Amino acid sequence: MKNTAMPILGQEQYITNMKGEPEFIVLPVAKYRELIEFIEDHGLGLAMQEAESDKRYDRAGALRFLKDEG
Repeated sequence: MKNTAMPILGQEQYITNMKGEPEFIVLPVAKYRELIEFIEDHGLGLAMQEAESDKRYDRAGALRFLKDEG
């Protein structure tokens, strides 16, 4: 799988402890939001893959269920 998160990174800065070990990462707000969106999309993709193997509903039935729940 291609690492699509890498273009998001590159502007990070590190805050280190007294030993010089990184403890925090500082990102520009726009890059932080991109990273959060990437993580959410990845999680959604995993959930969709899991749901595809779940045979309780077919696709049409699941869409009807979601429409009725909204």
